[in-house]
Amino acid sequence: MSYVDWTDYCNEIRDQGDCGSCTAFGATGAAEANFKILLNMEVAMSESDAFYCSGGKCEIGNYVEPVLDRLVKGVSTKDCSVYVDHDIACGSGRCSNWWETGYRIQSWKSIRSVDEMKQALAVAPLVGVMDVHQSFMNYISGVYHSLGFIDPILGGHCITIVGYDDAKGAWKLRNSWGTNWGMNGYCWIKYGDSAIDSEMWSIVPTTEKPLPEDDPVPPDPPTPSPCWLGNGLAKVGNLFAKLFKRKGRFYYLNP
Repeated sequence: MSYVDWTDYCNEIRDQGDCGSCTAFGATGAAEANFKILLNMEVAMSESDAFYCSGGKCEIGNYVEPVLDRLVKGVSTKDCSVYVDHDIACGSGRCSNWWETGYRIQSWKSIRSVDEMKQALAVAPLVGVMDVHQSFMNYISGVYHSLGFIDPILGGHCITIVGYDDAKGAWKLRNSWGTNWGMNGYCWIKYGDSAIDSEMWSIVPTTEKPLPEDDPVPPDPPTPSPCWLGNGLAKVGNLFAKLFKRKGRFYYLNP
């Protein structure tokens, strides 16, 4: 198969705001589409539960795996635990008996082979990560590619991978910066660019409900990596970086 596009099976584009919660949006975006495609279920999962109950902090972010582990345990619906772009305690403001209407996934799997990524995408969308170059902030349409050494890296980012096109030589991603960015929130990105296909994660949804038990204490948030250096260099090397960079939109990946 040389072309896959699951855009029509995705929920509306959302905006993570001024919080480094992209891992929650990338993971729930993929999970919701998996439910619709594989189980014919309309699902709207709480990014708040996925992020804050997996140890995420707005100024630090979180990694993909703790968020996916949280989805295995379960999260409430989007309306039951409304997302806010500032730090809150896990479960703060969440409706009672959330597990009765909540959702969980059965499992997840890391994929590092491009061929396996395409095979998995033939089934349903994946969770992905990438480096964000300065030029990515200004993407409007077409197939995006970074501009090399003159295009500083601002940080790492998590998105949902919704398809690919061999004719374009590109993946299609779903972002969490609202509909005013890119192609109504979507983007085609060149194969291999910005470390986009360094790793992706597949999801297996389930009809089983979360267990009615107290939430465990969230794990400690991750320590920012040396990628902070790259962020600093971006400000020095590009006079416009500070104008376009939106605070907290990135999480930082270990080397």
